[in-house]
Amino acid sequence: MRIIVTSSCDIQNAERLSQVLLLAGHEVLFQPNENVNSFQPDVVICFGRPMVVPGSFHVQVVRWALESVQNEADFYVFSNKSNVPLLFEKRYAVIPFAVDTNKFCPCSVSNSKTIIALGKLNPAKGHKTLIQAMTLVDEKITAVIAGQEDFYTIEQMSDFAELMGVKHRISFPGKVGDVNSLLNSASVGIVTSLGNQQVSNAAMEIMSSGIPLLAAATGGLCDLVIDGVTGLIHSPGNWRQLAGQINHIMTNHGLADELSVNARNYCEKHLSFNTVGKMWTQLLEQLCFS
Repeated sequence: MRIIVTSSCDIQNAERLSQVLLLAGHEVLFQPNENVNSFQPDVVICFGRPMVVPGSFHVQVVRWALESVQNEADFYVFSNKSNVPLLFEKRYAVIPFAVDTNKFCPCSVSNSKTIIALGKLNPAKGHKTLIQAMTLVDEKITAVIAGQEDFYTIEQMSDFAELMGVKHRISFPGKVGDVNSLLNSASVGIVTSLGNQQVSNAAMEIMSSGIPLLAAATGGLCDLVIDGVTGLIHSPGNWRQLAGQINHIMTNHGLADELSVNARNYCEKHLSFNTVGKMWTQLLEQLCFS
């Protein structure tokens, strides 16, 4: 099948979908600026605003709930059930985002007491929840909060950690190109988002790497994490609850191992490039050729 993928809001995930579709055996043009007419796509998948593409095609697929309901499209795809607007009456399907289970895979078990949190330094990511939680966890536990400066600078986050008295146990490396080295040295992964997320790449990468995940109970994450099975859920912003979970999982190796195995298996079964590629292929074939 010939597919064009365009993006006006999330280039990273749009590009990843293009890779998934290529591996599924389709011909794909990503963000085309030429050769569109000769390509003659069967379908155009749009992240964000629908792009007008010359030539005929069967269907447009718009992915994002908040933007898609404001624009006309033939069909809509949401990344999880939480993103589907209440009483949504248009044609839609739910297909999760994929994670590269070959790139993010378990390595040798880390004996460190290091926590890893990934995400830009923005209040919505809830990194201050982790910093506050560090005041109640064992002194031997350290944390790495990796993400590019956004609303906060590294200096501002470091100052907050100093105010909390835990600066000496938290590092802020900024934006990291390849996070595998950080994941491989971590024993626990944390996603402390304070609001709903369309998708949490950080959570999927942590789970696929076989690292026990402690995640906030927000939309998107609750669709991804099964409490007590593939991770542990805490109330958004509840740093005392998070601290208790950190102390518990750091000393309960049986639970940590169980969460790790279950999370990895979940990613391989439901979120791998192969699995998600088959879901897209089945949907597009139904739309275009039925």
